[in-house]
Amino acid sequence: MTDTTTHTALATEQVRAWDLRPTDTLVDPDNGVAFPITTVRVDAPGLAGREVHIAALVLGPRTLPLNQFVTIAKRDNAPTGTAADIAANADKDRHTLSETACDLIVIEHRLRDVRRWTPESARAHLDAALSSVATALDALHAEHTHRTTTEQEQS
Repeated sequence: MTDTTTHTALATEQVRAWDLRPTDTLVDPDNGVAFPITTVRVDAPGLAGREVHIAALVLGPRTLPLNQFVTIAKRDNAPTGTAADIAANADKDRHTLSETACDLIVIEHRLRDVRRWTPESARAHLDAALSSVATALDALHAEHTHRTTTEQEQS
């Protein structure tokens, strides 16, 4: 039988699926059951509809949209490792944000191309998709600004 633990007072946080780590523990927000993640893999950059693939002993394999929020057990925010490791992780995070922004921009351009050839009656769906992409880009820009500000404050 697989070990699951119910944590009624478990400290949790929300993260985007792209920010999951193999050391995280997913928490079911409804019942507080925590599931350790065993693997995390993100689709290659440039792939439309990129997804995060995870596996947990209890949940089995799952696929999440890149930008989906998930609940995890609170991480220990005290940085561990050498200064070089911390800097490398920050660089990786910035690179991931850049990859995601590039993916969204590619999707936006493709949607605009398709929209030009779409009958007027069907454009409402494409306009909604374009609006969603714009919202995601705004959120990504805000996250990048927040991370840059936080890094500057910590320096």
